[in-house]
Amino acid sequence: MKKFKFILFTILSVGLIVSCNVDDDPQQLEADFATTPYVVGFNNSEASPAFLTDGAVNTYSENIVLIGGDNFSSNPSITVSFEVDETSTAVAGTDFDFVNGSQSLTIAENREFAPLDINFYSENINIDNPKVLILNITSADNNAVVGSQFQTLTITINGICFSNIGGMYNVTTTYGLHDFLPDFSTHNMDVEIEALGDGQYYVVDFSGGLYTVGPYVDAYGTGPTSFDVEFTENCGDIAWDGQTDPWGAVIPLDGGINSVDSDTGIVTISWYCEAYGENGVSVYTPL
Repeated sequence: MKKFKFILFTILSVGLIVSCNVDDDPQQLEADFATTPYVVGFNNSEASPAFLTDGAVNTYSENIVLIGGDNFSSNPSITVSFEVDETSTAVAGTDFDFVNGSQSLTIAENREFAPLDINFYSENINIDNPKVLILNITSADNNAVVGSQFQTLTITINGICFSNIGGMYNVTTTYGLHDFLPDFSTHNMDVEIEALGDGQYYVVDFSGGLYTVGPYVDAYGTGPTSFDVEFTENCGDIAWDGQTDPWGAVIPLDGGINSVDSDTGIVTISWYCEAYGENGVSVYTPL
C-alpha cells in the first residue's frame, strides 16, 4: 500500500505542476527526488483569493506538502522555514500576518502536509491595484530538501467591494421633463433606500415624489408603487435593469450620473422614462 500511495502521490504532484504552469525542468526534478527521501514544497505556485472589503480579518490557508523522494514510505516530522520575498507589495502587520506568528511550520510525523494560515486585513485591500505577497521556502530539516519547482508561492490579494448604502436619506430631485413643468420643477422629501442584500437596494418612489405626492397622483392616479425600483451598487456605481413605471421602461439617463460619493455617502441617480420622456436627477443625502 505504501508503494502504491507513493506512486499515486507522485502522479498527483506531476499533475499539480501542469495545473500551476510551472516551468518544468526534468533534470532538476530528478535531482530533487533522487538525492533525499524527502522533498517538500508549496502545493500551488500561485493563488488569487478575493475578500469582501468590509473590515473583517480573513484567514486564508495554503499547504506546504511532502511531495515525495527516493524510497519514500514514511517520514519523521519536518520543520520547513520560509521568508517573505522583498519584491512583495503586501506589508506584514498592515495587509497580512501569519496566524502562528512564525515563518516556519512543521509537517507532523507520517503526515503529508501542514497548513500555512495567513490573516488578510480586508480594510487595507486595494481593489483597483491588488497587493502581492510572495513567499519563498528557504530550508527544511531532517534530511529533507526543498523542491526547486515548488519553492515559491505568489498570492495576489483581491478585493470585492462592500456595499452599505441602505438607510434614510433626504432626496432632492430636479426634473428635466414631465407633463406639468415648469410647476413642480424640483421636490425635496425623505425616503428610505432599503437594503435587499448582496449590493441590491429598493426605493418606493424612484421619481423623488412626482408619482406619490406630485401632480401625477391626481392627473394619472399614480401611487406609492407606481415607480418603485430595485437597483444595485457596486464599487460606487449605481445600475439597474428591467425596471418600469406604469407606461414603460425606466433606464439610466443618457450622460447622467449614477454613483455614490465615497467621501460623503451622497447617492446621485439620473433616471429616464422611455414611454413619455419623464426624467430627473435625484440626489440622496444621508440623514
